[in-house]
Amino acid sequence: MTTQPNIRNFTYTHAVLEGTAYEVGRQQGEIIQRIPAAAKFFTSPLPERGPLSPREAEAFLKFFATYCPGLNEEIDGFAHALGASPEQVVYYAFTYQPGGHCSHFAALPSLTEDGHLLVGRNYDFNPEMSDLRLVTVRIAGRPVHTGFSEVLFGRDDGINEHGLCATMSAGAPMAPTEPGGCMFWAVIRTVLDRCATVDEAIELIQTIPISFNFNLLLADRTGQAALMEIASSRRGVKRIGPGTPDQFLVVTNHYNLPEMKPYDLGRMWNSLLRYRAVQSRLQAAAPRINCETMRGILSDPVPQGVCGYFYTEYLGTLWSEVIDVTAGTLEVCFGAASHNPWRSFDLHSPRGVTEYPVQLPDLQAPPVFWKKLAPGSEPETIEEA
Repeated sequence: MTTQPNIRNFTYTHAVLEGTAYEVGRQQGEIIQRIPAAAKFFTSPLPERGPLSPREAEAFLKFFATYCPGLNEEIDGFAHALGASPEQVVYYAFTYQPGGHCSHFAALPSLTEDGHLLVGRNYDFNPEMSDLRLVTVRIAGRPVHTGFSEVLFGRDDGINEHGLCATMSAGAPMAPTEPGGCMFWAVIRTVLDRCATVDEAIELIQTIPISFNFNLLLADRTGQAALMEIASSRRGVKRIGPGTPDQFLVVTNHYNLPEMKPYDLGRMWNSLLRYRAVQSRLQAAAPRINCETMRGILSDPVPQGVCGYFYTEYLGTLWSEVIDVTAGTLEVCFGAASHNPWRSFDLHSPRGVTEYPVQLPDLQAPPVFWKKLAPGSEPETIEEA
């Protein structure tokens, strides 16, 4: 990249919330209340769609009560802090549909220098479409967890006190989805709130109606990991653990499992580039993969690594993480790692909100990045694509 990037400045936050579900929701409402534009966003319908009907609101609240227990109480607290009705808030909680062009990968203990299970992850999207918020939540009766929030109540990723880690990426960008289910963020939040192991998470997810196409990477403290490729009701699973032939997983923005090929309708050249970069670097570093290996993959720009600078085109790195699943700790870089420092987090941070200034170096992506590929295709060069 020889063009000088346009540096954009943003502020990220780490919010630590604790109490009952209602109290945590109220705390979030009190924070948002200080930002009038954000408070208006979460309590106003989209102009082109209008407000929910009473029947729609009732159906959404019933859905959350069934599949995301406790979320309605959190929404109640949030709404009351803003002087709004829960029905005004639940509209966004159910219908907002972001999804990042992300990369994530896991290396089992057999391949790592210290025998820990490590997960690397970056989230690529547009900063105006993201909370830009890491959150640690300690709700009575649920596992403590830390992860990045989506529409405040959901999660893009995270790890809980049991040592269960979940990360996601869009699976078939721009492909159609089925109606009647929830977004990926609600799935991840529910998994972090209710599960302790990969097996428990897979079993739970298979019961949840989903209206999104995404890849979900799961890992736990026992040394198990799994990839779930999800195209709404169509789902494929690959598990790895001690004794399996594969000892690491790589995930970007296309489907790789044979049973998911018919739904691989969003495969692009940039996704294949990132997938191959991660795969080759993990293979080269094994069996001595460490956090430095992970940080290097996440910090180097595409195609050597997975860091993206194309924010206005929704392929800019908003954050990167190296999650030590065995230890339950996170190294986080807010923004592109080439321009911002890495910071350490765990589940024990004191309650409150901390702000972090961040630089995002914006560039325009080469047109070839967006070249559409046939389902399941593996061209070696762009000329073959």
